[in-house]
Order: sequence, then structure tokens, then C-alpha cells
Amino acid sequence: MADQLCREKILSQEYWDFLIPNYRENQIGGVKAGEYCFQEGDHGYRVLYLKAEGRGSLSFYEYGYHSIPNCYAPLDMDAVNTAGISAVQNFPTLLTMGEGIMIGFVDTGIDYTNPVFRTLDGRTRIAGIWDQTLGNGTPPQGFDYGSAFSEEEINEALREEDPLELVPSTDVEGHGTFLASVACGSADPVHRFVGAAPESKIAVVKLKPAKDYLKAFYAIRPDALCYQENDIILGLAYLNRLAEQEQMPLVICLAMGTNFGGHNGSTLLSALLDTYAYTMDRAVVIGGGNEAANRHHFHHRFLENQESVTAEIRVGEGVAGFSAEIWARLPDVVTVALISPSGERTSPISLRQGQKYNLFFTFDGTEVTLEYRLLLENNDSQLIFLRFTEPAEGVWKLELLSVQRAVGDVHIWLPVQEFLSGEVFFLEADADTTVTEPGSSRAAMTVAYYNGRDNGVDIHSGRGYTRNEIIKPDYAAPGTEVTGAGIGGEFVSRTSSSAAAGIAAGASALLMEWLKEQPGVGGVNSIQIRNTIILGAGKREFMEYPNREWGYGTLNVYQSLDRLRQL
Repeated sequence: MADQLCREKILSQEYWDFLIPNYRENQIGGVKAGEYCFQEGDHGYRVLYLKAEGRGSLSFYEYGYHSIPNCYAPLDMDAVNTAGISAVQNFPTLLTMGEGIMIGFVDTGIDYTNPVFRTLDGRTRIAGIWDQTLGNGTPPQGFDYGSAFSEEEINEALREEDPLELVPSTDVEGHGTFLASVACGSADPVHRFVGAAPESKIAVVKLKPAKDYLKAFYAIRPDALCYQENDIILGLAYLNRLAEQEQMPLVICLAMGTNFGGHNGSTLLSALLDTYAYTMDRAVVIGGGNEAANRHHFHHRFLENQESVTAEIRVGEGVAGFSAEIWARLPDVVTVALISPSGERTSPISLRQGQKYNLFFTFDGTEVTLEYRLLLENNDSQLIFLRFTEPAEGVWKLELLSVQRAVGDVHIWLPVQEFLSGEVFFLEADADTTVTEPGSSRAAMTVAYYNGRDNGVDIHSGRGYTRNEIIKPDYAAPGTEVTGAGIGGEFVSRTSSSAAAGIAAGASALLMEWLKEQPGVGGVNSIQIRNTIILGAGKREFMEYPNREWGYGTLNVYQSLDRLRQL
């Protein structure tokens, strides 16, 4: 039975959320009984909800970088033929449709009444929904918030004139509905539509929106659609436990992203996704994001005798605030001085293990909060975090000074476009290393997207590699003008990283179904599916692979299985 007091703390704007990873105990001091509660995720991850009153200001300096949840945005919004999926669905000796495989989504919810999520006789294909936004129902076992709905309850609702009276879960945004339909929607001959794995089971988590205090901490515009890392992590635990209950293999599809985090697989969400990806009968597909053309990444490698470089950020009119993260890989160490549009300049920031500064630019009417972390937990990196409040319009300069040098690389990321209230970009930007987090996960599959009609990679598709030179994306899938289910039963066409992630998740379910039936295969995980895909990935002439735009090539399920047959 759910703990009502804990539910109130989880949902309250007066309580802060903290992630407690599996490698350390709760180290947040001054906690009294009755001021907090916990939720347990998988693999030792915990979420702490703590009363904010009397605890001062929220900061990485006080609580640690990984303890404060990041915020993630949905990756905005005849593909199955291009990806070689139709051939696999219809080939007489293959006929794989995803039967016996569960595909799980942690997103904006699902329109469970849509016929593309039902069988021919009208029954649901959804094994379960956890709606984190509904407070009046019964939460899933082991959790204290939201409402869970079983397959039986959804079927009962579908028999009613108004299904929402029994199962009131909806998808107002439409992002989750579109994603699930592309991955595993049933056939709709009238609209010439079929998802990649139309006979798979479906599992859904509808995320609750991020709390206001966390949006303010990251200077995210108040009306932005974003979701907290801790809610995503608990949602993944729900999917995993539901798959265990149903005794089914699970493909996790995550089409959420952020520009913040180390871009080296070190975020808590990246590490957890890798744990799932290494697990037998589990596979993980992540969208690579839409940030390549948005000019939100700066990179520089210091020359031998070079002491400084300046990154210039153009800030447009009416921007309420934004944040930025500067990353260097130890033993490289950098510090920074700021120059405002009016020419007001700070001294270089003093180097300490952990320190917080509040900088005021009087002429520009701007406050900048800066936090410096030299020795991040479970990381080989240095971080400088900056939050600009009411930034003056014009060009802000970050003068980066090399204090200690090995390779000499320094990176800066601005927020994803969805989090900004106006124009914020680098005058000299680098389109590489723009795969959004958690796309830097090592074992999970990260997917780029391209136009299946002209075989050109989309200009917005996130590019690799990771900051520590891991090859990402792994491969590319069609993501331009992809048809899927929209709100109200309509079909819509979208171009986005989400579309490619959905197609790749469905394709992974087909491969998991086929591989599990082969002699001597006891279990299948994300690594085996990835390797199968890249064995048969499509390649263009006169292009070297892997590369930063396409990874190892384009998804082609039929070609991958045919390659296995020939080996």
C-alpha cells in the first residue's frame, strides 16, 4: 500500500528531489525524521525527497553534481521499408512481428484508446501504464505516487462508452503516442500504416512534469516541457519489473535528452541504462537528439603555447535566463573569466575543489552564479557550471584560461533549444559532440536520424563522438517525415530524433524475437542486437565508417539477418 505522506512529499513543490546512486550512502546532512522519504529504483539507485525549508540555496557545491536531478526534454518531434523492416515482417521464413517481446516507453503517456494499440478484436496490447501525474489511484507496487493501470483494467475501460472514466490516463502532448505507434503500432490499411513491431506488448510510463524549483535552478523557461532524471529512473524500474512479472524480454525506448552532463557516459541515467543494456533479455535504444545545427556546443583544443581562448555567446532580446556547463578532462584544468556586453570583466575564477560564486554585473543588470567542481564523483573531469539570470542582450564572452594541460580539450554546452526563452548560441560553434545525454551511454544503442527518401543525414541530428571518443551514434534510422499516430486518432508526419528512436526500438524487438529462437542462444541483450545491426548496416560509397554523423551506417534489419545467414 502506498505511503500517503510520502506521496505528498514527492509531489510537493516544497520538497527537493535528490538522486542517491548505488556507490554511496545518503550523505545529505541535517536530515530529521518526518522531513523526507525515499523511493527505491533498480540496481541500488534511490531517490530522496527532502523538505527544502531551512536548507539555504540549492547548489552542486552543497549536494554534489550527480545528486541534483537533471532535466530532460522530449526529442521533438514509408520509414519501415527504408529500414528493411517490411521485408522481415513479410519474408516467409522470418515473419517476425515482435511477438513475445515487450517495448517500454518513458515519455508523455499514450492514447490507449487509439486502434493502433489494440488487437483486431479490440483488446489492448498494453501490459501496463504508470501515470505519475494522477494522484487519486493506486501506485505501482513499490512506489508511492501516481496511478497504475493493468491490462485487465484497460480492457475493461475500452468496453465502456467513456473509457477515461475508468482509466483517466491521457497523452496531452502526443509525443509518447507518436513514439509508441512508430515503434509498435498495429496495422491501419486505410492510412497505409504499420509500426515496426506490430505484435509486441507495450508498457508505458507517463512522466510527471519537473518541479518549479528545479527549472529555476537550471534557468529553464517556466513553460518548457521537461522531466526530472529521478522520475525517469523510477519509470525504468517500473518497466523492468513489469517485464519480469510478465516474463518477457524488454526493449526500452527513451526519446528524452539534455545537453547537460559529462557527455562521457558518467551521468547516473547513462550508467543505469548501461546496466539494463548489459542484462540478458534487455535492450536499450536512445535517441541522439536534434542539437547539431542549434549552435549550442563550443570546443577548443589549446595549442602548445596558447594560454587562453574566448568563447562568445550571443544572447537575444528578452532571454530570462540560461545556464552553461564547461567541461575539461583531467589532468587538463581550466578556469574562466567573464566579460559582459558592456565590457565589464571579472577576474579569473580561483581554483578550488568545490566553490560557489555570485557575480553581479552592475551596468548590465545581470547576475551570474558560478560553481566550480574539480574532483567530480565517479568522473575524470572538471566542471564549471554557470547560471545567467536576466542576461543583458548582446555578446557575452567566456575567456577560458588553461591552467594545466595534457590534451588541452575544453567543451561548453548551452541548454537544448526547448529550454530556452529566446536566442542563445555560440558565434563559433562546433556541430560535433552534439549527441544529447544520455546518448553517451556505452552499451545502450544511440540512434541518429536521416531522410529515407534522399538518404541524407538530417542537419539537426546529433553528431558524435562522445567527449571521451566513444563511437556514438551507433547507427542511423529514418527520422524525416515519418508517419505515426497523433492526438485524437489522427495520423501525423514528424521529423525528429524520436521518430528514429521508435523505429530502432521496433527493429530491436524484431531482432530479439528472431535471435531468441536460434539454436544455442540462451538470451539476448543490447550488445548482441547492436552488433547484429552494425553487421548489416547500410553504407554509402566513398564514405568512411564509423563516422560522427552515421555511426556504423544505416539500420537495415533484413540485411543484418541476411548477413548472419551468410556467415
